[in-house]
Formats: sequence, C-alpha cells, structure tokens
Amino acid sequence: MPEREDMDGFTAVIFDMDGVLVDSEPLYLKAINNLLTALGVSPVTDYENESILIGTTVEETWNLLIKMRSLPGTIHTYLGKYDDYVKEVLKSDLVARPGVKTLIDECSNRGIPKAVASSSLREWVHLKLDTINLQDRFDVIIGGDDVQKGKPEPDIYLMAAEKLQKNPSQCIAIEDSPVGISAAVDAGIYTIAVLTESTKNLDLSKANEIIETLEYFDYGILRA
Repeated sequence: MPEREDMDGFTAVIFDMDGVLVDSEPLYLKAINNLLTALGVSPVTDYENESILIGTTVEETWNLLIKMRSLPGTIHTYLGKYDDYVKEVLKSDLVARPGVKTLIDECSNRGIPKAVASSSLREWVHLKLDTINLQDRFDVIIGGDDVQKGKPEPDIYLMAAEKLQKNPSQCIAIEDSPVGISAAVDAGIYTIAVLTESTKNLDLSKANEIIETLEYFDYGILRA
C-alpha cells in the first residue's frame, strides 16, 4: 500500500468524479429507476445498487441490468433512453459535494495540478463539471472511454499521473468506492476515501485514509 510522504508532501491531486466531486450515484439510480418504471420493470433496490452497480461503467451497468431484470435486447436498446433520463436528472439536481470547491481553490492557489479520473464517459464528465461550474478548473480530465481497462485496474490512474507529469507516489487520489480505491492503490497512489450515503457501508479499508467529507481534508499533506 502506498505510504504517506510526510517529509515532502504530495504535489498533485487526482479526483474521482461520482461520489467525490458530486454525489451523483443517487441521481444515476433515480434515472435508472425512472426508466425501468417506464418499461414496467421493478426498480433497482439500494442493496442491488450498493453491492452490484456502484463503480461500474454505464455499459457494464446496463449489461448487469439486462441480466438482473431479464430485459430483452442489448445495452444499445437502452443507452439512448437512459442518457435522456440522466441528463434531465443531472441538470435539475446535481451540485458539488461539501469541501470540493475549497480544495480545488487551495490546490490552484498553491500551484498544485489537478486531474479527474472517472469511470464515466468523457462526455458525461464534461457535462457534470459544466453543470457545477468546474469545467475549467482541472489540468487533466480522463473518462472511462480513454482507457482500455477501467477500474479496478490501475490504468486510468497511471494515465492521469503521466499526463500530470508526476510519479504516482507524488499523487493523492480521492475515491469513494472499493473499485476506485483498488485502482488508485494498485497504481501506487496514496488514496483517501470519502464517505457517501451510497458507499459508506462498503469495505473501504484498502484506502490509506477515510474521511467523512472533503471539508476534513488535511491540507498539510500538500506541497506546491
């Protein structure tokens, strides 16, 4: 497991998107269930969402839903409709999580580069960042479609560190799910888990630290 570099501090921060910058998991679930209800299918339960769906790509999510609910067709039967439902929900309900803008401002003030490394498609990452007015605040933005192997494989974090021109050991990753935490830790990155309603009951013990919100982030571990 990556260790905290207390003597020197960390010089870059890599953020997951969903559950870290925004608490969008409940909104995805709302969009999924709105569509399933419209199709006459029983909605996904909180337990199913927490234990099966959280941390997966949208394609993986719908492949799982097709099996879980015995839906006809392929993922392409549902992705277009799902996109419409998600956009509607995000535009009305999406906000930045507590402490996010303060941390981003502090990194900018110290000249610390920032990246987003999300399992969501790049298009969706930009949509969400634009909705919360953070589109132009990151040096690097990577979506799930930018790598061949998504989380829990470390590829997306290794790519983020490379694009930031940093060694992984110089970076902090902020995650909220076991899948994302595994990806960051296996990339050799010091990983902080942030609790959300969707993931707080999951096993986050692989992270180096667990904090309730980014309002409790320790700025002392950063170095410009």
